[in-house]
Amino acid sequence: MLVKTQGIVLKSVKYSETSLILDVLTDQLGLKTYIISGVRKKNAKTGAGILQPMNILNLVVYNKEGAGMNRIKEVKMEYIYKNLPFDIKKYSISLFLIEMISKSIKGKEPDKEFFDFVKNSLIYLDQTRNSISVFHIVFLVKMSKFLGFMPVSNYSAYNRIFDLREGKFIKNIPFHNDHLSERESFLLSKFLNSDMEGKIDITIGREEKQKLIRSLILYYKIHLSDFGKIKTLEIFKKVFDSI
Repeated sequence: MLVKTQGIVLKSVKYSETSLILDVLTDQLGLKTYIISGVRKKNAKTGAGILQPMNILNLVVYNKEGAGMNRIKEVKMEYIYKNLPFDIKKYSISLFLIEMISKSIKGKEPDKEFFDFVKNSLIYLDQTRNSISVFHIVFLVKMSKFLGFMPVSNYSAYNRIFDLREGKFIKNIPFHNDHLSERESFLLSKFLNSDMEGKIDITIGREEKQKLIRSLILYYKIHLSDFGKIKTLEIFKKVFDSI
């Protein structure tokens, strides 16, 4: 059966001399693995360039139930990035987020709301002229909603410690190390209520951003099995001085 769907490429791996295997988040079918042949030929009708990670595509795909891998019949660009591939900071953020998505949604069923969130976030990142220094933090906070472990927004003068295991703010320091400091907990409470621009009414320093992003990665690891190591984080740190 042929299905028309939009897709966001999460991973692209060379297969044979002319083919690619792709992991694609689709709006109609969820997370799928596809093989596409002939795209690495010299005069290929569809070049491998449009099949790079984070590209947003219009696809016509074969969809056979139970098949571990299907084929792509047709592919076109849905959105052409204007700034993201050429801005080292934006590109580094996008690589980091794509890896976080890939680690988080193994076997994810179709979820158009989640697909639209990822798509619109990437387009916003491409188009915005505002500061992007905390964009990755806001994205991870908001993505956790779709994964089922959104932090409970119950911060108060009494609940000032965020428990990473429980996913909520508590009164006293728990009897384990998986919790944020009072300052980190306060910052997280602010980001829980921010928009994608991450506008908050306080100043957050570079080291605080570093700690908070690492704490959020730990939060994901606690709530998702087989999460693994985030390889792009070190690259991100070298080129983006705000993490």
